[in-house]
Amino acid sequence: MKDLHRVRLTMLGAPKAGKSTYLLAFYAALSRGVENCTLHETDRNADVMLADGWRDLGERGQPPEETNTVPRQHTFLYARALNPLAHVHWTDYRGGALPSFVGPDGSPDAEQLLWEVSQAHGLLLVLDGEHFRKPVGADRREAVARDTLTQQMSSVVTDTLTVRSHEGRPLPAITIVITKADLIDWSGTDGPRRLPDLVDELRALLPAAFAPGVVSAVCPVSVGALESGPDGGVRPDSVRPVDVHLPLVFSLACFFRQERDNLNRRLEELHAERVAARREWAALPQGGGWNARRARERLATRLQEMDRAEASMNQWRHHCETESGALVPMLRHVPVFEGGRPAAWAGSNRG
Repeated sequence: MKDLHRVRLTMLGAPKAGKSTYLLAFYAALSRGVENCTLHETDRNADVMLADGWRDLGERGQPPEETNTVPRQHTFLYARALNPLAHVHWTDYRGGALPSFVGPDGSPDAEQLLWEVSQAHGLLLVLDGEHFRKPVGADRREAVARDTLTQQMSSVVTDTLTVRSHEGRPLPAITIVITKADLIDWSGTDGPRRLPDLVDELRALLPAAFAPGVVSAVCPVSVGALESGPDGGVRPDSVRPVDVHLPLVFSLACFFRQERDNLNRRLEELHAERVAARREWAALPQGGGWNARRARERLATRLQEMDRAEASMNQWRHHCETESGALVPMLRHVPVFEGGRPAAWAGSNRG
């Protein structure tokens, strides 16, 4: 298949939430390959920069520089079983872009962020796991919301969901990425932290991610303990990525499922058009006549075009079904939701 899908993903998060470090770990894992899935930067220079950043972290303990007012944009080529499938356009904004003003007195990246969110197929909302080390009860909720910028995230997400719903456009898949998940007290001296409890806390902080019609997932990830060495840098042996590929897997699985569903609707519409064209053919008077012959020729051309369109759409539909079918099993341990309810089609939620 010559054509490739184009997938837009936008990553948002507060300053020091771990977005830049996560991007390095995510790219390092998928450029090597995870369960037959691979990713590589189409720009060779950007590929070298990402690889250098990961090496600096792993060998020298040097964390990446924070994103500045110029967003980091990447175009990755995603492939499965060495078969190129999609260009993934990935944009990472600085944490300060979320609470910044827009317009003449604001920051240009803040306005660009809003546009990217309005167009994205998938949103990655990055939250620092440090805030979830212990349960987030009512007494801490507002403080955590301020520190993680979830209020601003909710406002931006709610706006794009509302506008897209009104315009009849598909809603973005939302991945809540909990970085530094190794900091969460999962074994807990006062009782273990459970993933379902964390999900409930996120529902209170980011209700927009669990709104009707929204497909969302909660992905705790870790780049490792990133322990400090004697020189103040990160100890290289404390860099151990875990589950960093899952946010992309979820985003792509949702994209291919959504494309498949869109194609199903278009095929149904095409079927109705074909039925109407055949009725029109049947209603034409038998025999000759210049007008009748011209009408039959026109209808024959339309039916041939419909046949070609149907063949093409069926091919793409089968392709999307195959790809989503390959990715969904990788989400077996990921909490996935549709409209706030466990998604029956995904992972451990499957019935």
